[in-house]
Amino acid sequence: MTVTADTSSKIAADPRTLVDAETFGKLVDYFAADAHVTRTYAERAVEQFLIFLKAHADNVTNEDFGMPLPDGSIGRVVPTLPVDAVWHSVLQHTVPYASACEQIAGGFVHHIPILTEGMMDGTAKTFTLTALHATGYRVDMEFWYGEAESCCPPNPPQPGGGK
Repeated sequence: MTVTADTSSKIAADPRTLVDAETFGKLVDYFAADAHVTRTYAERAVEQFLIFLKAHADNVTNEDFGMPLPDGSIGRVVPTLPVDAVWHSVLQHTVPYASACEQIAGGFVHHIPILTEGMMDGTAKTFTLTALHATGYRVDMEFWYGEAESCCPPNPPQPGGGK
């Protein structure tokens, strides 16, 4: 009788390998300082942000994946508030952010705040989780609970004192 090990189980890849070690370290340092969080939390949060960028890059041109947005484009992945917090932090540090975008997506990934019905009804989160898991990288579900929300209000205060 021959016994063979089942090697069909795939182990998820380490998200840190999406960028070089220097870029990862800088993103973690900036987020930890900006958000006043521990380095351990910052590392986990940045890992999830990098997977988010990867899921975006993998699906940005996929016409069969996503949902229609009000402007006629297709929304493919959306961050939760913890992941969006990383995005806002690292956007302030354009050199390592641009490097991460180049390494993962082949070019700069713009932050375009939107709020859609799909974000409010959970559809967007379903698409996002599917895309995140499809990357093959380790998804830390603690960062993906909760609703996908717009980080910016629909009617922000205007310059000159208007509400």
